[in-house]
Amino acid sequence: MSPPFAGAHALPATLDGDTLRTGLAASAEWFDLHTEAINALNVFPVPDGDTGLNMSLTLRSAVDQVALTASRSLPDVAAAMARGALMGARGNSGVILATLLRGVARAFEGHELADARVFAAALTEGADAAYGAVASPVEGTILTVARRAGAAASSAARNSKDLIRTLDEAHAAARVAVAETPDLLPILRQASVVDAGGEGFRVFLEGLLMHLRGDEMEAGSAPIDMRADLSSLHDHPDDFYGYCTEVLLRGEQLDVESVRSRLCELGGSVLVVGDAELLKAHVHTLRPGAVLDLATDMGEILKVKIDNMQLQHEAFATSTARVAPLATDVPLPQAAGTAVVAVALGDGFCSLFRSFGAVVVPCGRTMNASVEEIATAINGAPRQDVIVLPNDHNVALAALRAAELASEHTVEVVRTTSMPQGIAAALALNPDATAPANVPGLTAAASRCRTIEMVRAVRDAQIGTLSVGTGSPLGFLDGLAVATGPSFPDLLASVLDHLPADMYEIATIYVGSAADPNTAERLVEVLTSRAQEVEVVNGGQPHFDYIISLE
Repeated sequence: MSPPFAGAHALPATLDGDTLRTGLAASAEWFDLHTEAINALNVFPVPDGDTGLNMSLTLRSAVDQVALTASRSLPDVAAAMARGALMGARGNSGVILATLLRGVARAFEGHELADARVFAAALTEGADAAYGAVASPVEGTILTVARRAGAAASSAARNSKDLIRTLDEAHAAARVAVAETPDLLPILRQASVVDAGGEGFRVFLEGLLMHLRGDEMEAGSAPIDMRADLSSLHDHPDDFYGYCTEVLLRGEQLDVESVRSRLCELGGSVLVVGDAELLKAHVHTLRPGAVLDLATDMGEILKVKIDNMQLQHEAFATSTARVAPLATDVPLPQAAGTAVVAVALGDGFCSLFRSFGAVVVPCGRTMNASVEEIATAINGAPRQDVIVLPNDHNVALAALRAAELASEHTVEVVRTTSMPQGIAAALALNPDATAPANVPGLTAAASRCRTIEMVRAVRDAQIGTLSVGTGSPLGFLDGLAVATGPSFPDLLASVLDHLPADMYEIATIYVGSAADPNTAERLVEVLTSRAQEVEVVNGGQPHFDYIISLE
């Protein structure tokens, strides 16, 4: 991998919106190289134990949201960073990281430029926000590392106006704090590792520091220098870890403290972050259904993820214990319930499906996933039942054939014809129910989703009664070409004329890899007359400039 953010440059004295934008992307790149090394430190039950992956996905979601923001002001870029992190946060570590970034964003409000003191105050406010989001803060974790980094930055900023020195001191303090986490948390000392979340935050700071200094980022993944020794941990066979339950909730006048208090009655490891309109809740509980009931009472559920930590902990502990490795033909234990396998095209769409817990079959330039690729994904699914979402007409037959070959699972295929339909279906999944029981709900959810796809024609063509010239915008509605137009906003208005004059609850604009985010903002203006809420998301699809879902 070439170092995309390398090169000598004048060291910045302040942080502006552009520098935060590129610095966040650089830090995410650096973090990706350390993901597996951080995962190797895990001593807690997965999925929360996938600390490196959870934090990486959270950062990637933040980067994607920032990339879709046309504004270059520091407060706007920071706000987009915080929102993206919240939307994509996964597990304890991801939610805490999102909370940290949310606190940082609040501290940047009203500052077009952040000098050393403002930056130090932002790190401190981020740490304070993280402590406030955790019902029972534990020292020796990412919380401790963030607090120590913020304190060191504040001390440095009092003595110098040098932004780089302030960040350097924060990173140095984070490194020391990480090394000392085993002294604060006995389970880390038993497993002979440092805290994974704390190390993740240190790596995040290191990536930002390297970008600001202009350091070259080395290619290749970081080596795994330390791995948790789970064989040294006392583990009763009747221990039960419950279900890791995460809910993204939208509502009006949501009370974060009230949600946190009620979740504490249902389980442990409670984390709640957000505001009066959008919040994310995380809890380990024996009653995931009660959590969903609570969320439904308070507002509208946007995303749900439920994982049986007992079965995953057993598989994780077995695979990482210092014993002979498992034979490759021995399957890991599979939890009861249903998993989703989704075919997806585009980095953004792949990340979205993964954030919903789906096993993704990523495609290169087309949606032509093979039978073997889909069958492999089915066989690797973590649950006994599997629902396949082909997300394209041309993939349906391959999905059906792959389902026939997967003898170890009960497999159903819900014939989604677009990736937005697949996302709607994935959100409707009840992971604790069987695949046959899930099919009606997923099918109904997919059928309620209308899909608009817009692209520039690569040649002159006559499609039915439509004449389109090379380079002209062409619009499809649910797979059928229905309109052309001089621009994408004009084209979208024409495509909407082919729909009933209904008001949709939500419209989502998925921006392609080569599309213009500024045009996406103009599409939002067109959609506000037809949808109660409009969201812009990075889809990363290579062909269609914009894919829009209406639900």
